[in-house]
Amino acid sequence: MRRFLPGSGDLNHSEVSNRFASNLSAGSLFTFQFPVVNSLLPKSGVFPALWMPTDANGVLIESAVRSHARFLHEAGAQGLMVLGSTGEFVFFSPAERAELLRKLADLAGPLPLLANISDINPSAVALLARAARDAGCVSVAILPPWYYPISQADLLEFFLRAAEAASPLPVFLYNFPERVGTAIALETMAAFADRAPLAGIKLSAGPWELHREAMVLARERGFSVLTGWDTRLADAMALGCSGCISGLSNFAPEPIVAAFRAMQAGDPAAAVAPTARLRELASVLAGLNFPHDVAAGMDARGFETGVCKQAMSEETRRLRAAATSRLQTLFATGQ
Repeated sequence: MRRFLPGSGDLNHSEVSNRFASNLSAGSLFTFQFPVVNSLLPKSGVFPALWMPTDANGVLIESAVRSHARFLHEAGAQGLMVLGSTGEFVFFSPAERAELLRKLADLAGPLPLLANISDINPSAVALLARAARDAGCVSVAILPPWYYPISQADLLEFFLRAAEAASPLPVFLYNFPERVGTAIALETMAAFADRAPLAGIKLSAGPWELHREAMVLARERGFSVLTGWDTRLADAMALGCSGCISGLSNFAPEPIVAAFRAMQAGDPAAAVAPTARLRELASVLAGLNFPHDVAAGMDARGFETGVCKQAMSEETRRLRAAATSRLQTLFATGQ
């Protein structure tokens, strides 16, 4: 089995690829010394999961992305998760995603990018990993593959191959069992952390207790845990989590950033009001499925959301319009 250990070398990308190729062709057991983790990778913060507006032809509306990213930067985001679940990555082909990563590196600057490279096909994952690295992303994130059942041993191998392709970028393991059907076991997280550069874990769903359990492992292995539970950011940080990768922050970054900063400053009392505000906003969206809820919020703030990529019924259109109207009132009145 391959074994990777973080190190302090200064290999460039071609040297990394050559080292992998020579070891793999020899079929040898080897230890690979990874370069220092990119210094641009934030250790903590609020990372909006960036919305990806496209037109009727599926073409990215670049002006909308640029203005939205500027808004998020000014609101206090520390970086962006791109082409994740909120970015509706499943509606783009691997080749389209690779091209979008190159564009986003320019459009979203100066915010550092965490690129979701998830796909069921390992060759597509490798393509996207290389594209993320070449585009200047600071990290990659990867979900377990979906549709077919997979053992934890095979899941570990899947993740390690992704790490090889992405090297020297560090990896976020992306736990979202409600979407993909497979949870990442703590033992798999630990095994990966022992053998590849693990930047952190993103916990988007699963039992809340997993935050506590993952933090025990994170302290032992020295990686971050980011929650995907926007409205429970303060609770997560009280357990030691470093921040969040957030869908709701696309349109409501202010209360999320305020809660983050309060917890980071050791003032949980100051996180109460912004958390209550965020939960009030989120409650308006309770009748909408994801990601229609995020789109409604962005509509309410006046951001261009593009043409819906999914088939959308008249019922959903009415629900989305009603939620948008109610949120507009809340944003206008501050209530």
